Amino acid sequence: MNEHIFKSSVDSTQVAHDEESGGLIEPFISFENLLALHYANVYHRRAIKIKAGMLSQIEIEESQIAKFLPPGVSAKSFLFEFCYNLELYGNAPIEKAGTASRYYLYNIPAVEWRTNLAREMFQLSRTGQKQKLDGFYLKYYSPSSRFYGEPDYLATMLGILTNKEADNYNYAFFQNGARPDLAIVHENNEPSQQQIETYKSFFSSNFKGSGNAHKTLLAYTGGGVGDKEGKIRFEKLGGVEDISFEKLKKVTRDEIAAAHGIPPRLLGIMDAGGLGGGGELIGQLQQFNEIEIKPKIELIEGFFESVGIKVVLKAVDVTNFKDDGAIVTELVGRGIITVDEARSILGWQKNL
Repeated sequence: MNEHIFKSSVDSTQVAHDEESGGLIEPFISFENLLALHYANVYHRRAIKIKAGMLSQIEIEESQIAKFLPPGVSAKSFLFEFCYNLELYGNAPIEKAGTASRYYLYNIPAVEWRTNLAREMFQLSRTGQKQKLDGFYLKYYSPSSRFYGEPDYLATMLGILTNKEADNYNYAFFQNGARPDLAIVHENNEPSQQQIETYKSFFSSNFKGSGNAHKTLLAYTGGGVGDKEGKIRFEKLGGVEDISFEKLKKVTRDEIAAAHGIPPRLLGIMDAGGLGGGGELIGQLQQFNEIEIKPKIELIEGFFESVGIKVVLKAVDVTNFKDDGAIVTELVGRGIITVDEARSILGWQKNL
């Protein structure tokens, strides 16, 4: 190739599909809703935390980011928060505060951040007021927007919400005395007004909560019709079977693991046949590193390089560990998982 042939710089003439309103582009998916999902499912939240921990394993001696951080903020904690934003929202904005040559970096909670067609950065207050900030942001690719990224788990949002509704249903069930919906049927007699009021009082007040467990309602028929004996019976109305909740939770749990691309064992998901395996987790982690972690590490390193800051990250090397217990101990030592999480991963087989 002739090194003296140069191409001129030509801007794209494409028209952005994203539209501005009030000087801002709103994300195509609500950041507030993504934040609510974060608290809706334990496996989802745990997956985000683990991925952020694995992506923020910084090589301190080879990186320069520490000198751009305010006092009291470590490079490790800064990058963990940065990666948490990235995994939770698909976007990780950073404020650059100071002069062109002397400045500090601050993470911006993505739920508070917006941009515009000029890709300027703004922080929104709770009242909707916007504050222009200097800085830059990294986003994951999204086919839905040129300005905002999307997180890995977007396709399983409905499953997480459905699982949350199942939890709400069960909570309401126990709040109402852990009893099924009932119909009181009078045969060959009519309930008196006093009986109706008694039923209402008993089921709305005296039958709710654990303090009223095992209370008894006495009901009288008040006679029958002709020679037919009056009867009162309680019938259970159609409801959701318990087994359907169990299946729903398992399906949602597995979908969350798949959407995040995270090894199920890291989330404490373990089939009976997998208990006691000597290297199952190591094999899963090797794939996880190659498919998910290493490509994202390259993306994050390239982002900081583009703004003039050298950051060197390193995926956890799992090739030198003899069994799952050893690698889990390493993950605890690196702060990626907690001791309790480690025990659930190992099936409570080891003490760490």
